[in-house]
Amino acid sequence: MQAAEAGSGERTAAYRVVEGLHLRQWLARSAAPLAVLCTNGAGVLEVAWLPRHDAAAAWCGLPPSATTALRVVGLALVAVAAVLRVQAKGVLVRRTTLTTHGAYARVRHPFYLAAVLGGAGTLLLAGSLGAVVAVAWVALAVPVYAVTIAGEEDGLRTLYPEAWARYAATVPALLPRLARAARDGDAAGERSTWANLVREREPPRLLRFLAGAAAVGACALADRTPALAFGGLALLLLVASYLVPLVARPPRDGSPA
Repeated sequence: MQAAEAGSGERTAAYRVVEGLHLRQWLARSAAPLAVLCTNGAGVLEVAWLPRHDAAAAWCGLPPSATTALRVVGLALVAVAAVLRVQAKGVLVRRTTLTTHGAYARVRHPFYLAAVLGGAGTLLLAGSLGAVVAVAWVALAVPVYAVTIAGEEDGLRTLYPEAWARYAATVPALLPRLARAARDGDAAGERSTWANLVREREPPRLLRFLAGAAAVGACALADRTPALAFGGLALLLLVASYLVPLVARPPRDGSPA
């Protein structure tokens, strides 16, 4: 996600539609509310006309342990997405250079990968019904992100033709390589920094993402005590997401600390 401000090059009609309608943002924001609805009958939510959270498992004849396994996988995906978001935004440099170090040495669009993993993981926290919705959500998200990636890469290709050709030839777009590609540059610059995260306005967004996942956990748990704990955590993260921008402002000189 490093070409958002690359204004050179012609944008395709599909790219203009996706960005103009903010489809990526709406997809990301829809994951948690959909997951909450998919917890129906598991804990807090009980709506007669909605399918139960375990409906999909019942259709397939899966044991109750399958729902637990899905939630564990969902929690793991949420954690991976959170770390990847920090790694992506913490090293990103806009306007002046092509970012190829850190997470970008393994995948060209780590933030978009994190968005897909995080949305799917949040839905999996709801159980088997959430897993079915997650498949549909990913099926919608992948083409939307593919259009955005193609449009942004057109801009990067125009801005950094030689560097981009070398970079794109060795680093995949969305499915990361296990081995980090060798890059020139200062190794210290590969570390994520708080200043960079603040400049990218990532802390409040990350907190809201985690708050959504915690809210799904609160609704998915039948036991009142852990459900209340997750609900309190969700509220705390949400409040913090609005307080962080008040105390953490981008550095004036624009340089990472």
